Amino acid sequence: MTNKNKNKSFPLAALLALSSAYFITGTTGMSVIGLTLPMAADLGFPEADIAFLVLAFALTFCLTAPLAQVFLASLPRVRILILGLVMMSSGLGIASFMDNFEALFYARILMGAGGGLITPMCSAIGAGLAAPALQGRAMSVVFSGLTIASVAGVPLSAYLGTLYGWRPVLVGISILAITIAAIVSILVKDRSSGDSISFKNLVGAFIDKRSALPLMTTFLQMTSLFCTYALVAPYAIEKFSVSNELVALILFIYGISGVIGNTISGVMVDRLGTTKIIMISFSGMLGSYFLLWMVPPYQELCFLGFSIMALFGMGFHSPQQQRIANINPAKRSLYLALNAACLYLGISTGSWIANVITGEFGYLALPLTSIIVLSFCILLFLYSLNHNRLITPARS
Repeated sequence: MTNKNKNKSFPLAALLALSSAYFITGTTGMSVIGLTLPMAADLGFPEADIAFLVLAFALTFCLTAPLAQVFLASLPRVRILILGLVMMSSGLGIASFMDNFEALFYARILMGAGGGLITPMCSAIGAGLAAPALQGRAMSVVFSGLTIASVAGVPLSAYLGTLYGWRPVLVGISILAITIAAIVSILVKDRSSGDSISFKNLVGAFIDKRSALPLMTTFLQMTSLFCTYALVAPYAIEKFSVSNELVALILFIYGISGVIGNTISGVMVDRLGTTKIIMISFSGMLGSYFLLWMVPPYQELCFLGFSIMALFGMGFHSPQQQRIANINPAKRSLYLALNAACLYLGISTGSWIANVITGEFGYLALPLTSIIVLSFCILLFLYSLNHNRLITPARS
């Protein structure tokens, strides 16, 4: 195959542009966590209320992602993506001028609505750009933007927030979002629109086992992950007696491991298929939860446990997105939008469960909670294999 043909079958520049849109969505969604202290000090609200800003983004995202498939399906997908980036940039810019918590909350809703347009379109466009045999690798490139956000976007936002304040940071992210919109408009040549989607199609996606079971798998996988990860700092401090500085290092290593896991799974899924890679991911996640729950309180084992959790946890998403994208290629945008919604719903649910479990049983019960949720997830996945006859791209 010539280099020219390879570029046509794997348009790296366009995929990286889509990945950057994923990156800005992840950074926007999670940046308030790193900016908690300067925001709370400036606006005078309790630090714990930052959870409501996370929730505002996540729940709006969950609602917007599927509903956009109904009301905006006639528009070219890349135009919907650019609209989402403009909305997110606007929300960030507005938030940077807010002087009270309530106004900031509504600005976060606008950001979440933009995010609900961005990531489903990124996944749908990315899945269609690459040759079938390279689809898993393409999905890995696109999704890597979200994992890189946890490595670079969120920690960098927190660092810059301590130096310059939270308002300039939001302005900077806003400028970056609109810049990415311009890059996408230039590099992403796809101008196709999704098929017309009705509320009947939307409801049908949750009734039809071929789509409902995989979507529930995404939800439970992310719920299990965030049952522990949402409170990684207090858990690591209580069980492993790590310092605040080491917590930051744990988060950084977690992010790096997530990027590596996503990259490896994207390459291997084209060789081994989605089912094997997903089961490998589940096995590694289960092992990491048992390690964090049962090992003695040595700090080295804390780093190892969270590194394995990220490596295998983030390795789930590329094959899962490929699996969902091929349930019915004609409704790819809808299914990927619902998958993104389930992902963020899992983040919210896992975080809520973590808070409830901590109040009842303490931080040390978190990995056990993750084990229980993931066990249900694995059983559901195995059950779904008997009902879903998915079109799997040819393996390289």
